[in-house]
Amino acid sequence: MTVSLPAIAQQLDAIDRIVFDDPSAALRLCKTALQSARSERDVESLVRAATLLSLIEDQLGERSEGSVVLAEALACCQMYGLAHLEPAVQERLGRDNYTGGDYRLAMRHWAHSVRQCGSHPMHCRTRALALIGLGHVCSAYGALGRASEFHQLADKVLTPLGDVYLIAKVRISLGWDLCALGRHEEAQPILNEALALCKEQNFNHYQAELLLRLAEIETTHGNLEAAEQLLEESLAILVFTPSHWCEANVLKHLAQLRARQGALDMAMNLALRALHITEADGMRHVEALIHADLAGYAAAAGQQVLAEQHRARHEQVNRSLDQGLQGGPAPDLSSLDDLLAIPVA
Repeated sequence: MTVSLPAIAQQLDAIDRIVFDDPSAALRLCKTALQSARSERDVESLVRAATLLSLIEDQLGERSEGSVVLAEALACCQMYGLAHLEPAVQERLGRDNYTGGDYRLAMRHWAHSVRQCGSHPMHCRTRALALIGLGHVCSAYGALGRASEFHQLADKVLTPLGDVYLIAKVRISLGWDLCALGRHEEAQPILNEALALCKEQNFNHYQAELLLRLAEIETTHGNLEAAEQLLEESLAILVFTPSHWCEANVLKHLAQLRARQGALDMAMNLALRALHITEADGMRHVEALIHADLAGYAAAAGQQVLAEQHRARHEQVNRSLDQGLQGGPAPDLSSLDDLLAIPVA
């Protein structure tokens, strides 16, 4: 059956409304809806449930069933001709592979999604998400100028939607691009504007990450006390709106501040908390960075054996990541340029 059953469709609509307010409940309900779709052979609902499950896991910073159910959803789209649902599946596959460190495969899925979306108004949201992802890939390969082009285009695509989730997501990415380019004075107002919008709309989901990015800018300027306050505020939000990715990075940054203050034991404890999150959720690129930090903290504390253990693990995780980032030939990012030329609806 390729037409969605009303009861399951209504369940998925209800889940979609609580993804950011109560992601843990959304995850439980989505798994139930997915099972119902399978048992009823409701293919369209199965595909919707799979993409929603992946989004919820991403919001929580988890990597569990999402990869498997997305592969199932893609097969269903191609087998049953569900062309209107495939772009969203391709977009989620891009994010899943990016989180797992396979940047090349992430790029292919996101590029495919953007091409499938075209300028169709129905796919504006998915197109914007895929463009944001392609910007992240470009940034990972050091092509910061091209990354900002993708994020600026995503900003134009989503402007008519008034979607706080997407606006915050793309502004975070734009702010990161500008920070990486050393343009902190341009990045800060973009991030502050997105933070104000989230607060105005009572949208907590991205506030924690926006506070993290603003803390990074304050740290760059040497304002460590202001950075610490922003990070503590971010952690407080994460208690109610959990995101493992953000929590790991906030703890990582707090550890760096403690190390700069000479509190090496506290720095190591915070970094270890962050490390456990990344190991449990398969966030290998963040895990590698934390091992590098821990190696430095241990060495500074005179614990050379421990420092060497973390250095070795850092190198091991790095080797397991996409070879294009480890000295091999990077993909031809110019092959993505046609995606920047697709008109905005």
